Amino acid sequence: MVFDRIIPVDGDPVERWGGIGYAVAGAAATLPADWGVRVVCRVGEDLAAEATRVLAGMPRCERRLMAVSEPNNRVELRYHDEADRTERLLGGVSGWLPDDLIAALHGCHGVLLNFISGHELDLDGMLALRARSSAWIYADMHSLFLDTDVNGTRTPKPLADWSARLSCFNAVQMNENEFELLRRSPGGPAHLEDVLDVGPSLAAVTLGSRGARVAFRADGRSLVREVTLPASRSGDPTGCGDIWGAVMCGRLLAGEGEVRAAEAANRLASASLDHHGVEGLVERLSDVSLDEGGGMFLDSATEVEL
Repeated sequence: MVFDRIIPVDGDPVERWGGIGYAVAGAAATLPADWGVRVVCRVGEDLAAEATRVLAGMPRCERRLMAVSEPNNRVELRYHDEADRTERLLGGVSGWLPDDLIAALHGCHGVLLNFISGHELDLDGMLALRARSSAWIYADMHSLFLDTDVNGTRTPKPLADWSARLSCFNAVQMNENEFELLRRSPGGPAHLEDVLDVGPSLAAVTLGSRGARVAFRADGRSLVREVTLPASRSGDPTGCGDIWGAVMCGRLLAGEGEVRAAEAANRLASASLDHHGVEGLVERLSDVSLDEGGGMFLDSATEVEL
């Protein structure tokens, strides 16, 4: 959970909650009706009560928040256009110890691991989680591609030990710029489908208003599909990637095919452009059909191999 200060291209700065709040809202609004969401998060003591209040307003969320003595993370997002922005990270919430995280996730069938600060879990922690958890794990890699200097300014960087990190996850997500950084990493993949060779069964690259590109295996082959948006929209893009990942992860867990899952993720992320912040977002997303035929929830009786 981070507290965002958003500086748009035009207009006055806005301060509000962000971070995994967007993903939690996306999951709460779109998972099958009899599924639950467990929110596992380390938060600074200075904002722990406020974080609890925000999450308490989201339905079917079980909260496992660990208050820590460090100041909560705050992020300044300065937009240069609808896609490009610079970030400054303040605060200092430390990462998870593997034992604590694995205990907090006990009993979960699926995990969405969202790297908001990039410090949530180091490589040893990722390897321990993979070795000791039977859950299906989806990772939004976002901030693993960011360095943070002493002033909090964040700059893009390639990903060291990328193949070892990605081998810990069943599915991975990044945006277009982050995939280029992955390609420039030592021994990085030349093509998106090459990511599948190190372990994940799905790799997704979000493309902003153009939709997404997904690579996955089917019938023994590696396939890549462009999943476009029906129509381009403008608005506030903050949190779109987090919502996209939550919807994509949930649809895959519930047995939906990769392309249709990406179509639903596109639709919900696009719908969030006219909503600011995480408060009230569940209600906004609940009004959006997951498929063009209507009907919000999948049949949770569908057999899912986990």
